[in-house]
Amino acid sequence: MFQGTNRFEDLAKHSGAAPDVLAARLHGFVGAGLMEARRTGDGEPEYLLTEQGRNLEPVIIALTTWGDGWTTPQGPPIAFEANSPVVAALRDSIRGAGFDETAAPVVIEMTLLGAFSVRVAGKIIDQLSVGSQRLLVFLALHHRAVTRIAMAGRMWPEASDERAGISLRSALSRLDTSTREAILSASAGLSLVETVAVDFREAQALARRLLIHTDTVDDADLGPAATATLSAELLPDWYDDWVLAEAEDWRQLRMNALEAQARILIDRGRLAEAAGAARAAMKVEPLRESANAQLIRVHLAEGNQSEALRVFDRYSDLLRTVLGLSPTPHLGDLVASIRRS
Repeated sequence: MFQGTNRFEDLAKHSGAAPDVLAARLHGFVGAGLMEARRTGDGEPEYLLTEQGRNLEPVIIALTTWGDGWTTPQGPPIAFEANSPVVAALRDSIRGAGFDETAAPVVIEMTLLGAFSVRVAGKIIDQLSVGSQRLLVFLALHHRAVTRIAMAGRMWPEASDERAGISLRSALSRLDTSTREAILSASAGLSLVETVAVDFREAQALARRLLIHTDTVDDADLGPAATATLSAELLPDWYDDWVLAEAEDWRQLRMNALEAQARILIDRGRLAEAAGAARAAMKVEPLRESANAQLIRVHLAEGNQSEALRVFDRYSDLLRTVLGLSPTPHLGDLVASIRRS
């Protein structure tokens, strides 16, 4: 109710309580002066918090945070047979409430490469608070469930455990209904539901395919779109320590993947695309010798000896200017025959 849910049918949907139980609880809250009841234009009951009820929000947040810290798993979930009486009763209840059980789930897409954004059913959600954005990003960067205590501690490292827990609960409470559906809360902790599409996770999977399954990658993994994906930075304008650590891991992974992509493209004779992948790796780190080596190999495969020498000389000058070093003999061997001739 602190987020504006006040119609009886909406409260029943979000709380999961039986209608008679919920009605009795709400009646008690009205009697205690925490709420007031009224009828809407269509005759449906609506409950509004009084000033006394609204003042309970920080108390409820604190109690929930305390409970999260002391809750222990109660065992695995109970599995029901598809045709069991329990499932049949639930199905009948859903139909009776007017819900379409065959309706397609709402598609939620999250972008972390470049600027952060969230789309629900194709529409950008542009009113997320900073705390809610950080919450979604943290979960998107973790493939497994994270306990609330660990999550709060990492996201707010300078705050006390109590204060960090309250900040986490506040960020959760500020999510709108559609975005909140992207988060799975279980005894193991918080995670994104499996149906949420995260571009960063897809990019990681692409990079690992290029590095591990070099003989079986398909054309989509070698095309310009894949190169562009591997060229994108992870949240370049975010400076949280936990984001910077992930960004550095991604930087190393995508450089290796771009070089692997260039190597595969050279082997398949797609030299122009191989040059693009090699240059993309060089943009990530101009001082990286292995990336320059891939571009030299492309020029040699094309028969462009002058271009190969130009890449070598430019890299040699840059390395000497910045670090006072010379290229390794391995790189020199690539152009040694050209030098001799």
